[in-house]
Amino acid sequence: MRISMICIGLLLTGQAATAGNFDGVFFPAGSQGWDCQTIGADMGALAIRDGRLEGVENSCEMTNPVTVRDMAAELYDLECSGEGMTHRERVMLMRSEHGVYVIRDGYVADWERCN
Repeated sequence: MRISMICIGLLLTGQAATAGNFDGVFFPAGSQGWDCQTIGADMGALAIRDGRLEGVENSCEMTNPVTVRDMAAELYDLECSGEGMTHRERVMLMRSEHGVYVIRDGYVADWERCN
């Protein structure tokens, strides 16, 4: 019964059911002076929550999750907007000891979880 309810929830929402695995508020690892209270502003925190990836002055809807076999990672399609522009891209999120790796084509960002 419980599995049926989860499957129905997935079909109805269209959102990534596992995006919550990465939810949190973050800052770039090794950086100093970042404000973990303000999300999306210059020197403000970065966030993954409610099916969205929120960066500095941009926000992306995360859709079409694909679990990466044998890894603590998922691949998403992003629909992003910020600074008056929109774009699409792919991103892989992978858990790390201290937060999450945000992996884009040719680039890996190491985000540390805010306390």
